[in-house]
Amino acid sequence: MTDFLRFSYDDFEDLHTAAVFDECSLWASRFGRLLLEHMPLRRDVEILDLACGTGFPLFELAHMSGASCRVTGLDNWKAGIERARARLRVYQLPNVEIVEADAAQLPFQDERFDLLVSNLGINNFHDPQAVVTECYRVAKPGASLLLTTNPIGHMREFYAVFREVVSETGNPRYLERLAENEAHRGSKEVLVEMLTRAGFVLATVKEDQFEMRYLDGSALLNHWLTKIGFLEGWRGVVDRKDEERVFSELERRLNERARREGELRMTVPMLYVEAEKSVGHTR
Repeated sequence: MTDFLRFSYDDFEDLHTAAVFDECSLWASRFGRLLLEHMPLRRDVEILDLACGTGFPLFELAHMSGASCRVTGLDNWKAGIERARARLRVYQLPNVEIVEADAAQLPFQDERFDLLVSNLGINNFHDPQAVVTECYRVAKPGASLLLTTNPIGHMREFYAVFREVVSETGNPRYLERLAENEAHRGSKEVLVEMLTRAGFVLATVKEDQFEMRYLDGSALLNHWLTKIGFLEGWRGVVDRKDEERVFSELERRLNERARREGELRMTVPMLYVEAEKSVGHTR
């Protein structure tokens, strides 16, 4: 029990670690599919993929759009960028450029891009409003910005059990921290307001969801995605002195629920937002 609490992940810049991320996870691919299904396809356009990581959906964008389009991938994860460049050498795509830079300070001239996309990137930017504002600056009049994200409400089944366990500690601060953790991904309304504040005009919003399945709570808590994407935030809900006790009980209750129901299912909402920079509208 609670083996996941011994997990250490402090070598994010290791190239072999980056290679593991090269396998597009089931998680990212769900959102990427939503983006790629709705992305407009046009000739002779400049495309920017923000937070491209090791190359998804960067290279799929390039293959889908063809040689007449120029595709630029940008990320500040050095090992991920090096991995993407290695893939580019294999793909031999002369119309793809990979740039290591901060999305909040884009190294591009004003009004360069016709299409900007980011698959799950908005969740990970330190200052998402600054990133969206920079997107507006480098977007041509009439350009589109396409974003996918998992909004508030993800894994609500897990949070319901976690809330029960935390409430029994008698520490109200733990409940506050849990609420902050659950809400930090934001809502559709928050994302739309962010885009509007930057100057974009909302064009399309599409909502969907899927379920992630686990044999039991132990499988969920030891899952690779959980360890790299969620565990640090969940551990931050309680003080270290209570961590073993709280997570042991959490794992036990999740396992009990799985025994009753046959498995664990976690609901993950998906949000696709498309916004435009109006023709003739610049800042």
